[in-house]
Amino acid sequence: MLRFFNRGTPDSAAPESPEPPPYSPYTATPPVPSGPPRPIRLVYCDENGKFKMDPEAVAVLQLLKEPVGVVSVCGRARQGKSFILNQLLGQSSGFQVAATHRPCTKGLWLWSTPIRRTALDGTIYNLLLLDSEGIDAYDQTGTYSTQIFSLAVLLSSMFIYNQMGGIDEAALDRLSLVTEMIFPNFVWLLRDFYLDLVEDNRRITPRDYLEIALRPVQGGKRDVAAKNEIRESIRALFPDRECFPLVRPLSNENDLQKLDQIPVKNLRPEFRSGLEALTKFYF
Repeated sequence: MLRFFNRGTPDSAAPESPEPPPYSPYTATPPVPSGPPRPIRLVYCDENGKFKMDPEAVAVLQLLKEPVGVVSVCGRARQGKSFILNQLLGQSSGFQVAATHRPCTKGLWLWSTPIRRTALDGTIYNLLLLDSEGIDAYDQTGTYSTQIFSLAVLLSSMFIYNQMGGIDEAALDRLSLVTEMIFPNFVWLLRDFYLDLVEDNRRITPRDYLEIALRPVQGGKRDVAAKNEIRESIRALFPDRECFPLVRPLSNENDLQKLDQIPVKNLRPEFRSGLEALTKFYF
């Protein structure tokens, strides 16, 4: 998968290219499966524990004649990864969302309609959205969690790590599962975020907050050395990193159980504002 999300000025002038069309989840270059756009299974684990690709998804990918960029959303189970993908598509439903304790997504799922975009260097490419089964689900083994998480990351041009609340030691430990791999661009998405971004009595940006969380921990104990090794690995493998906080999308607890039925316009203004910033970043 190619990288199209590097920021900054290219080394040489990019060739002139037409402006990309306005964002629409229904803009596609190749033919797609019949019917409206929808999630289709990309990778699943069979009864023998073997990972396999779904023939329908393979057929969709084989139709792509231009370069491909992949944005995946990964993280713990039952923390709203599918919901945030639907919001990035500009709709309430699409990828499956449910209010029960059981995880909705098993394996890796692909949005059936690629989105035609133009990269910073003028390259026309197809953007694919990928939903990942959550890690640490009650019905998973540790090995399976690591495998599915690693596979999603390796397929990605941009990797969004979805997490409830702030950055803590447990989150850093989970992210260290895959720090031996080659990474795409990285976004740490903080869901239901309520903390004030203040350091030394001054306002800081979400990116500053991420950098502060990745600073070495002071001390000489063995566990401190292990913590700092994780931080160093993340800094080294994610040189192009960003952080986006999102408040809880709704204040009413009952409404949170039916998010896929709530129009985007009815979500909290602060949530919509943060979502717009995230959408602009990766589109």
